Amino acid sequence: MKFLNTLLLSFISFITIGCGEYTCSCPNDYKVYLHKLFLTEYFWSDTIPKNVNYNQYSSPQDMINNLKYTPKDYWSTAITKEENDNFFNQKSGGFGFGHTQDAEGNRVVFLIRIDSPAFYAGLKRGDTIQMVNDQEATLENILEASENLDVPTNFTIYRPSSDETLDLNITSQEYTFKVTKSSTVTTDNNETVGYLLFDSFTGTATTEVDQAFDYFQAQNIEKLVIDLRYNGGGSVTTTSILLDKLLRDRDEEIQFTLAWNDDNQYKNEVAHFETDDNSLELKQIIFLTTNMTASASEIVINALKPYLGDNVVTIGSKTHGKPVGMSGKTDGTYIYYLVNFVIKNSDGFYDYFRGLGVTEGCEVEDDIYHERGSPSEGMLQKALFYIDNNHC
Repeated sequence: MKFLNTLLLSFISFITIGCGEYTCSCPNDYKVYLHKLFLTEYFWSDTIPKNVNYNQYSSPQDMINNLKYTPKDYWSTAITKEENDNFFNQKSGGFGFGHTQDAEGNRVVFLIRIDSPAFYAGLKRGDTIQMVNDQEATLENILEASENLDVPTNFTIYRPSSDETLDLNITSQEYTFKVTKSSTVTTDNNETVGYLLFDSFTGTATTEVDQAFDYFQAQNIEKLVIDLRYNGGGSVTTTSILLDKLLRDRDEEIQFTLAWNDDNQYKNEVAHFETDDNSLELKQIIFLTTNMTASASEIVINALKPYLGDNVVTIGSKTHGKPVGMSGKTDGTYIYYLVNFVIKNSDGFYDYFRGLGVTEGCEVEDDIYHERGSPSEGMLQKALFYIDNNHC
């Protein structure tokens, strides 16, 4: 495993420590400890007041929300160790699907986690949920059902792709999911292109990434579409390993730099390329993005720009805009993720707090009524057109 000395750093990651010089024996001690983190390691530490009335805060998150630098920081948070471990080990509980509201107020499925209960029950992207246990399919009813672990729930759904109404029984439960899916697709000009669905940079995703690039290498892939439309980020290490697969023979050249505030410059770290056995010699990489494409996903796009230039193409919509990362610390109860550093590419660029824009003319709405990876799906269809015509 490469990168970052002895630390595990990520955009939603952690370094577990004790309270150190700060004791944790009284109710206000988490506040003392958290305030100290803001004053010392927070990227915008110069905006934090040195004197704070701790009595005004009822929870760590309440304190974080009040102290964080709101013009730019939308992400600093406190979570439990269990929540943290579940994310990095690709574990969750519930049904395993995401849904949104359409113009008519219906709940429509847009995301299904691979190997989740919903995945195995046969739920599909684009399905409209009509009833939940014979009740109206509201956000609240779906959430309530998802919290009843090991209890089957009957979903009445309308499937527009086949114009049929179906009943599906899905049991909410704890499960382990996958974050990648790899395949090949063919353009109208009969060029074979790799397609990588990648939903999260979890700490355990590296095995999946390695297997995907073994497959792409065997298929002699020279152009690759990476679907990051719902990928909100994750591990720096996983990010660096993915970048290794996307460029060959750039060993020791800079991928990106983690740059802390002026008082913590000694913590700055640089990720470098390392050619792997299954690293590809790619002529073009096309990213499918939305405003849910964030953090580590954006780092990959930004890191490749200095090396591939216009051969890095983005299709869809502007990304979220999170060029910052967190190195979490714990007081034994919570893990505090405060923004600690910005992430610069090899040209030193990082200021995309308003998101990374798409390639000119390549704005495409998320087509939730087709499966991801299908050549008929709007974003991938546009990507294949771009490969054949060098424009959208």
